[in-house]
Amino acid sequence: MKISVLLIASAFAMTATSAVLADDARWRDCRTCHAVVAPDGTELARGGRSGPNLYGIANRPLAGDSAFRFYSDDLRAAGASGLRWSEENFAAYLADPDQFLQSASGNPQAESGMHVQLRRGANELFEYLRGLSD
Repeated sequence: MKISVLLIASAFAMTATSAVLADDARWRDCRTCHAVVAPDGTELARGGRSGPNLYGIANRPLAGDSAFRFYSDDLRAAGASGLRWSEENFAAYLADPDQFLQSASGNPQAESGMHVQLRRGANELFEYLRGLSD
């Protein structure tokens, strides 16, 4: 009985956290361009299609959504070199996408193609996206 109550409470807390973040300004800004769509086509977080699908972003290579055609050449090169989306890289990228890519690639002219910055809340957003992909 105690285990089932804990499981139900945990599931409710995770769902409530996802629902709160889905309505949060951080996701509202992201969903203008991005959605989270599972491989079977289930839309887990509604959003735009002008940015890559964020499903499974945790630990995938930069420019790792092969279905997305509009990654910058610099972002593709960084991904091909082995750079992956860790929570730390995700937060640094969102704080200043071009600066992150310039530092990561060593190319002072590198451009990410993303022009939105999120200086706070990136870690929570990463966890939200990771939770949708588990």
